[in-house]
Amino acid sequence: MIEKIFRRLNRDRRAAQLIEEALLLSVALVALSLLVGGIDSILKQAGTFTSGIWTSISSTLNSLFNSAFHW
Repeated sequence: MIEKIFRRLNRDRRAAQLIEEALLLSVALVALSLLVGGIDSILKQAGTFTSGIWTSISSTLNSLFNSAFHW
């Protein structure tokens, strides 16, 4: 009889452990998706910033050379 109780408790522990691991895995996946989304947003903003700077530099150089050399 005691043996049956221990077996039942063991099964319950295994199930509880599996549920705990599944919850931890889902929390890890949510955290990973938030991290990837944040990195993606930062990279997009950096790309936009770099593109804006490059456009500004190229237009400035273009206007300088156009005023210096009249073709």
